[in-house]
Amino acid sequence: MDKSEYISNFDSLILNPETRKIYGEEEFFNVGYWLEDTHNQQSACHNLMEKLLEFLPEKQGNILDVGCGLGATTNYLLKYYSSNDVVGINMSPQQIERCTINSPECKFICMDAVGMEFADESFDNIICVEAAFYCDTRQKFIQEAWRVLKPGGHLILSDIIFDNTQLFGDWIVPQKNIVKDKDMNVYKNLYQQAGFQLLEFVDVTDECWLTHYRYLKSSIETEWQAGEIDEQTYQVNISAIDNLLSSSSVTYLLVAIRKPTK
Repeated sequence: MDKSEYISNFDSLILNPETRKIYGEEEFFNVGYWLEDTHNQQSACHNLMEKLLEFLPEKQGNILDVGCGLGATTNYLLKYYSSNDVVGINMSPQQIERCTINSPECKFICMDAVGMEFADESFDNIICVEAAFYCDTRQKFIQEAWRVLKPGGHLILSDIIFDNTQLFGDWIVPQKNIVKDKDMNVYKNLYQQAGFQLLEFVDVTDECWLTHYRYLKSSIETEWQAGEIDEQTYQVNISAIDNLLSSSSVTYLLVAIRKPTK
């Protein structure tokens, strides 16, 4: 699949009205971080941003949002950063257009994360929310992140490790990004090879991935009981979610790493 076809497929996924219905008016697109008192997807997405930004106790300098989706994560950064210090990048012109509507104060650029058009050492911080595993490849993105980060800069991300492509197919998760047996040493080595210091890797599969799909399952059951969807739609969706919930091929991580000072 070439890049233009990939972008078209992803646009169809993220801009689908049913997808947007799930994630709320702020137009996030991630599974979120679910606490005991989290009752909707949008709040879970806010929680995830807070958990990631906790890795940056001193929220100073500028920050790059890699794979910024429709701009919700970039817009959330304005809670801590000046709009002049926030940049979002995304491969899709259509999604970038939506970003500028959702967060007009921020700067957005249509750009591939594996070939960033920034000078070396341009950013103090990089955040990447559920986007690294889409890249062709994750390793190239990590190398680019190293290049554009200033010495002492931080890369924080939520990343999903798959040990096969059966759940979503090769077009969403490139084969080269598969981590066999979810081997954490293989995964961490990608960062070490690039030169990063490993600060923290936190497995939050239950708090993020699994609880998100439990929430979706409950929502679909409620819609069916209310007569809002037909039985066939209900059965297809529930079956798909049950497959996701029962799969052991996924690990959801929060990652904080640092480029050493010179």
